[in-house]
Amino acid sequence: MKEYLLVCKVLKPVGLKGDLKVYTYTTFKDIRYKKGSKLFYKNGEDYIELTVKSFYSKGGNLDVISFKNLDAIDKVNFLLGKEIYALKDDSLLNENEFYYSDLTGLKVIDENNNELGKVTSIEEFPAQITLKIQKNSAKSHFFVPFNDFFVKEVNIKDGFIKIHLIDGLL
Repeated sequence: MKEYLLVCKVLKPVGLKGDLKVYTYTTFKDIRYKKGSKLFYKNGEDYIELTVKSFYSKGGNLDVISFKNLDAIDKVNFLLGKEIYALKDDSLLNENEFYYSDLTGLKVIDENNNELGKVTSIEEFPAQITLKIQKNSAKSHFFVPFNDFFVKEVNIKDGFIKIHLIDGLL
């Protein structure tokens, strides 16, 4: 079964030739936006293929992309506000790298195998990436920096992340 990952969201047209300003979520923009790459938008339950024609960065998470056969502003208006996806490709990851979608929903345990909660999202703060974890015992959550000091093991196959607890983390 094909799995699609969110790459960007279309914000607005740029100029009259079909260029689109997008807010980018992927860390693989040079690969995802490479000329000839296949991206998809969702139409109902179907994913419709688009082929990247050009790309340039506006800085940060703002980029401008264009697609083949969509060469005028009136041809891209249907994409405004839509999310754009790419097929999941594990070959892009190095050892000990993970897609955020693979981490969401994993059980979180401490070094003594006590279950603490589940990962509800991954948050990117300027200083670091953190795991947002919903506690089992309460309707509250806590954050754990996603680094080697706190995250001791990520086991996608068995569905857990083992973390090192310090005083005040919970």
